Amino acid sequence: MKVLVTGGAGYIGSLVLEMLLERGHEPVVLETFFWGRIGLERLEGRVAVLEGDCRSSKDVVYALQGVDAVIHLAGIVGEPACKINYLAHHTINVESTRTLVHCCTDPNLDLVKDFIFLSSCSVYGNVKGLYDEVTEDTPPSPLSLYADGKLQSERIIMEQAARVPHFQPTILRLTTVFGWSPRPRLDLVTNLFAYRAWKEGRITIFGDGQQYRSLIHVADVAQAVVDTLDAPAFMRRNRVFHVGEETNNKTVKEIAEIVKDILPKTEIEFKTGQPTDRRDYRINCQRLKNVIGWRARYCVADGIRDMVDKFNTLDLDWSSSQYRNDGFQYE
Repeated sequence: MKVLVTGGAGYIGSLVLEMLLERGHEPVVLETFFWGRIGLERLEGRVAVLEGDCRSSKDVVYALQGVDAVIHLAGIVGEPACKINYLAHHTINVESTRTLVHCCTDPNLDLVKDFIFLSSCSVYGNVKGLYDEVTEDTPPSPLSLYADGKLQSERIIMEQAARVPHFQPTILRLTTVFGWSPRPRLDLVTNLFAYRAWKEGRITIFGDGQQYRSLIHVADVAQAVVDTLDAPAFMRRNRVFHVGEETNNKTVKEIAEIVKDILPKTEIEFKTGQPTDRRDYRINCQRLKNVIGWRARYCVADGIRDMVDKFNTLDLDWSSSQYRNDGFQYE
């Protein structure tokens, strides 16, 4: 298929493109290049690249020409980044979805039936004491701008699917991502702990560290996206799937301890009475495994070892805001 990937130069997108090529698909990238082109360097000459903004109906209409499917990854990811510019968050994380969906289903344009949207399990908020584990049927209760924006986008997509029967979207709610990508990120809890331990020999945990994070390697996310795209439409249309691995359900304290196992000189410091992320959940991910047949390949320790290896071998300025989503002034 010819597949439009919004945000294809990003942390997840760069790996999705590689896997699409491996499966024989023809990816087209629509990118603003907020973070430069580092995520596409290894794919130069192998993918079509359109510099544009998915908030622009003009850019979207032209990008959709001849396309069979859309994978919508573009967005401002994470609550700290969303707080930098609320208007940018709303236009990129919500209104771009509306623009894409309407252009995919406009009767004056060719219908693009297959649409995969990457959402987040942060839509559930803090369910501690309410549910032992979270399934796709657990009621959402977002606690952040970022999570609320994802939920708004989900509703835009599903409402349009109800109006246009031949439009067949799939929503993938990701657990917390970790691991190495051609466009690295150090502002994710596992990657950040690995970096702090490598750089400073210390990890600071705000609170007691008992809150759960459900984790998934970025390469496993890319595989889940393409496995879903390749699955028969009747198995995935108008459905929500969690992307995660139950064996990677860890407390924040446990993540720090895994880092310490790999970098034994690491000190773990707890700071109580400090503001902390209130999300706390364990995610059930059986639906994607049972329906699509996807399986995760990497555990948390695998990702941490790989990150540490990259810190040791790559000559990069790891302190640069380029590797953190909350260091950019979005427009």
